[in-house]
Amino acid sequence: MTPQTIRTVQIIQPDNEAHWLEMRTKDITSTESAALFGMSPYVTHFDLWHRKRSGDVPEFKANERMKWGNRLEAAIAHGIAEENGWEIRPMKEYYRDPDARLGSSFDFVITNHPEGPAHLEIKNVDYLAFRDGWIEHDDGSIEAPEHIEMQVQHQMAVSGFARSFIGAFIAGNRGVVIERERDEAVIAAIRAKVAEFWASIEAGQEPEPVMPADAEVLIRLNQYAQPGKVMDASNNEEIARLVADYKHAADQAKNWEEDKEVCKAKLLEAIGDSEKVILEGWSISAGI
Repeated sequence: MTPQTIRTVQIIQPDNEAHWLEMRTKDITSTESAALFGMSPYVTHFDLWHRKRSGDVPEFKANERMKWGNRLEAAIAHGIAEENGWEIRPMKEYYRDPDARLGSSFDFVITNHPEGPAHLEIKNVDYLAFRDGWIEHDDGSIEAPEHIEMQVQHQMAVSGFARSFIGAFIAGNRGVVIERERDEAVIAAIRAKVAEFWASIEAGQEPEPVMPADAEVLIRLNQYAQPGKVMDASNNEEIARLVADYKHAADQAKNWEEDKEVCKAKLLEAIGDSEKVILEGWSISAGI
């Protein structure tokens, strides 16, 4: 398979999902660049640095929400396209800028837009996620969460397209379309951050972990224990302090769990056999 090259951008048709995942290890992709700005809800800068440095292909497991999102994606896209008079096709190619090590996958491309081809990025959003993460202004305009706004600018940086549309299907009964034009200032910032990121890997300059977000990452990175190795930490004040802090936190967690169970027991006793309780600011469902 020979990649088709346009300017400095390679357009590659993945053979399968494993091939697609392997290609993504070489680049910062459109779903990852938000982490470099501290905006990603999925991965931290520290975690991303270690994943890219190791080059390990991530194990991708789709949960039920993701499975149904993938199943509904085409229907949502074609429904939005029909309402807007667009012709679309799935955009299965993987685009990458090999010099910048910038890559991107896409959902759909609008082929008949009067201003030229444009991306259509589909998001299936439940009510709570929309309420808590999206911004709807009084004039009816909508802003997607910042990591999605960053994603579409990254996509345009790689593809060269001038505009992108976020097609969101909200709560199973409302479709909205957000148009975004290419923002050269944002794209320049993405390119600068990505260049800085790869330079830090080349230099072995690990970013500082940020707690508590990176606690799980540090645990994962330090799982290995050499059989038979014993460390004498008798005079290590830092380890002694951390052990004390850990013991204190564990005791607090146990006490809070016990307090929670006591409150639950007393609450169930107080409401008797009521299945539902309504009070100001709260509701309690106690049915079995």
